This record gives sequence, C-alpha cells and structure tokens, in this order.
Amino acid sequence: MPEGRAILASDLHLSPARPEEMEIFVRFTREVVAGAARFFVLGDLFNFWVGPANLRVPGFAPVFDALSALSAGGTEVTLLHGNRDFLLDEEVARRIGGRVAGEETAVELHGRRYLLLHGDSLCTADVGYQRSKVRMRSRPVRWLARVLPLPLALRIVRRMRRASRESVAQKTAQEMGIVAEAVRARFREGYAALVCGHVHDPGVREFGGDGESLPLFVLGAWRQGGVYAVVDAAGVRLERFPPAPRGKGPAT
Repeated sequence: MPEGRAILASDLHLSPARPEEMEIFVRFTREVVAGAARFFVLGDLFNFWVGPANLRVPGFAPVFDALSALSAGGTEVTLLHGNRDFLLDEEVARRIGGRVAGEETAVELHGRRYLLLHGDSLCTADVGYQRSKVRMRSRPVRWLARVLPLPLALRIVRRMRRASRESVAQKTAQEMGIVAEAVRARFREGYAALVCGHVHDPGVREFGGDGESLPLFVLGAWRQGGVYAVVDAAGVRLERFPPAPRGKGPAT
C-alpha cells in the first residue's frame, strides 16, 4: 500500500477562553487531517499546559475528542513539546490514543528523512531564554507540576506569562529569531528538510549554497486558522486553513 500523506501544524495556542479557535481546530481535523496517515503537532497545541490537572478542565474536551477521533480512524497522532506546553506527558498520549515525543523527532516520510521540531532550539542567540528553558524543564519543575493544585498552578502560569511578555518586549527580533548556523548544524545530521514553528513567521527559508538545497519550512501561529504543512511523495508544501483567497500564497 502506498505511504499516505502527513499533516504538520504548530502553535495553535488553544484555550477554553477562546472556544471559537478550538472549533476551527476541530474543523481542521475533520476537513484536512482525517484520512491522513500521520498528524504531527510541532508544539504549543495549547496556550498553556500546567500538568495532568489540565486533563480535568472540561473546556479542553473538544480538542482531545478530535484527536482521539483521528487516532480511532487510523491516523497516527504525535504531539511535540512547545515552550508553552512542554509538560504534556503520557497521560495526554493515552487520552488521545497517540504519543508525546518531546520537543523534536526525526521521521522518514516517502523515502526522505525530516527533522520535525518546535523551533525554539534554533533560536540560540536568545541566551536568556535558553537558560530559563533548562530550568523550566528540570525534574523538580516536572514534579511540582504533578502535585500542585490546579488553581495555584494557573496563578503561577499567569505570572510567568506576564514576565515572559515583559522580557520579549525588551528583545530584538534578531535576538529571538532562528540562527542560521543552528539550522545548518542540524542539516549536517543528514536531513532532507527541517520543519518547525515557534517564531510565528511562516514560509520557506533556504540555508544552502552553491546549488545545495537546505530548506527550513516554518509553520504559522493560528488565529482563526493558520499555515500548516503537507508531506507527501512530492515533498513538503505549505497550505492555509481556512484556504487563502485565490491569488494569495499560503504563507502571506
């Protein structure tokens, strides 16, 4: 049987506080993803995830039900960690009938080897963020996430988000952006292409030279829909959901 298509999305930032965006995501799973062989979310499926207690929040149910329906229909569902939902764990994987694969995964699709990752690891010029990332993903923090009452955890997250916004406001776009050498270092591992999210600037970036093709496909953040990728025998292409008006490209 021929290998089926794979769908890749990132940075949906879903929250019960914005049910209209969750409804669009459910439509996306039904109209685009259903029937695909594989579905990857490259981090930040949720606007926040404080740990297993979030599974008991009723507002998230439509998202989990949609992902479970994909799994039941034969689509392999894989969630990667983003900078806002790095506490996704095996309980989430069981809930959706899929898997949680950390912040990156190497896959072979249609005979080509791809690296799928959230993308923050490519932003190596942002030294402060990279240091805080190590602290936030430490074993003590993960332990706290499992034992803190949900109301307290949410208060902590809100404070952290305020601090993050203040920190971002003081940084330049260059400091927070993808670093070319970080990308080229990953290509030296032998990938046909890299696909990431995180920076909210969708499009295709070329890091090769002298006829060498080293493409990085950047997915878009979702607000009433967004830019995703399709991987099939022809390679990787970016699309928009809902579709862009005729005459406009997928990443505009």
